[in-house]
Amino acid sequence: MIYLNHNLKSYTSYHLMKTVVVTLTDQTYFHKAKRTILDIRSRGEWTGDLVLITVGFDAPPNFIEYYRIISKRVEHIDTSRVIEAYKTNPIRPTCDNREFAKLTQWDKFYIFNPMFAYWDRVIFLDAGLRVLDRIQILADLPCKGVLMAPDDAAGYDTEKRFGGIIETDRNPIVGKLFQEYDKSIMQERYFLNCIWMYDTALLKTISFEELVHAMNTYPICRCNEMTIMNLIFTFKYRVWKPFPEFTSGKRLFGWTEHDRDYGHTTWRDFCFLKYSSTITFECE
Repeated sequence: MIYLNHNLKSYTSYHLMKTVVVTLTDQTYFHKAKRTILDIRSRGEWTGDLVLITVGFDAPPNFIEYYRIISKRVEHIDTSRVIEAYKTNPIRPTCDNREFAKLTQWDKFYIFNPMFAYWDRVIFLDAGLRVLDRIQILADLPCKGVLMAPDDAAGYDTEKRFGGIIETDRNPIVGKLFQEYDKSIMQERYFLNCIWMYDTALLKTISFEELVHAMNTYPICRCNEMTIMNLIFTFKYRVWKPFPEFTSGKRLFGWTEHDRDYGHTTWRDFCFLKYSSTITFECE
């Protein structure tokens, strides 16, 4: 469990305190987190509260002070039960071996810790995600009672559905899954979770502990924490609302500017990008 520092209010801009921007990293990805934080404060023009959750290490004090960050250290969520379950019922390997090599992804559940009830809205950005326009674009979207995140499939895509990120043909726990959830969820749309935003009123219903429990109950997730987040937010509580595709004349979010679905684009055509190879600025 993590709690607010006693001196949090000294960091808080009261006129903006209803929204907090958050990113999370372990030490390996800290250089990526720094890049995103720099974007948030510069290109993103965000002067409000900014939380950095560090998994298993302490961020440098001078960095925290310079960027006016509320820093919270946590320890890695215990994933030993999941790994043991893979030994009994092996999950099919993914292209990036995330089920074994990217276990820190599960630590995103910390973004639903009760401490965030201090704010009204949480905006989460993956470490390394590029911020190319004002964070306020997200803060201005109506978000009451929902979690907002990008649809992982293009609007015209009739094939990319939730069944692609959960394994249901080789583990006996699937019987329990389909007692709790209707099989129709396999054909439903789901969200991508490298960028999301939620109304903290949801914390009265959905808890960090519930997410961890689901992680241990269903070791059949081909996208680690993203699969569980969709089980809970999209299918159990039905509170996912897709981000709009466009805002302020730009695409709100893109995976990469080279995606053929976007046509001929550069970073200037997006507000937020997960991976970019055309960005020409370092700090503006």
